[in-house]
Amino acid sequence: MLYGGTGVGKTTTILQTAPDPLCYVQTEPRSLKPSLDAAKRPTLNLDIALYEDWVGLMEFVTTESNFERYATVVIDSYSSLMNISLSSEIEDQAYDARTEKEKQVKPLVSQAKLSLEGYGGLASQMFRLTAALGKLSQRGKIVVVTALLAENPKWNRELAAAPALKGREFPVNMPGFFDLIGLVEPRTDGEGNLVFPPRVRFQSPDDSFVAKFTGTGSKTEGSLDLSKILKTTERNE
Repeated sequence: MLYGGTGVGKTTTILQTAPDPLCYVQTEPRSLKPSLDAAKRPTLNLDIALYEDWVGLMEFVTTESNFERYATVVIDSYSSLMNISLSSEIEDQAYDARTEKEKQVKPLVSQAKLSLEGYGGLASQMFRLTAALGKLSQRGKIVVVTALLAENPKWNRELAAAPALKGREFPVNMPGFFDLIGLVEPRTDGEGNLVFPPRVRFQSPDDSFVAKFTGTGSKTEGSLDLSKILKTTERNE
């Protein structure tokens, strides 16, 4: 998992450095063209799958034959997927299940409000997806998911930075599913202009931000280059 603020270069750098063929699952309603242009990788072997609904995504991810030709699978981003798309689908289902009389009480608020049951379902579905992606990893695929940055998240106010994910159950238990969790930070030149690639940190010495590093090497931060990071972790194994 790679997480960081908007515009730090997560997507561009993944497209620039991830081994291909690459399956890119896009959950955010935005154009990928600026990132592809910035990546400057004209020979990139890339297929893009657009998110439409949760059922379709799970069917796609759990069908092994869909990923036979790919070296890398990217989900960009978990924040948009969990906080907006899946959350809205759960809210809509709950609203549709109410009686007409119940729907008349604060309809706009009640249509966009998760209950405790809804939060439980949200976490459960995200665990299902992450476990399915883990199976792809076990089959030798490189799986990368992105998330936005949340400062002092509601589920742990003591953290200065964490992936922006809704609820409490999934963000707290999520690290167990990942080999690497890195905070992506921008780099700038002397004039304050962004420099690529950005910096990534896989360890938090003071536990002030969410991070995880699985390996025996001593280098746990540096430029975000997936090809180099993967070679390092392979040597550690």
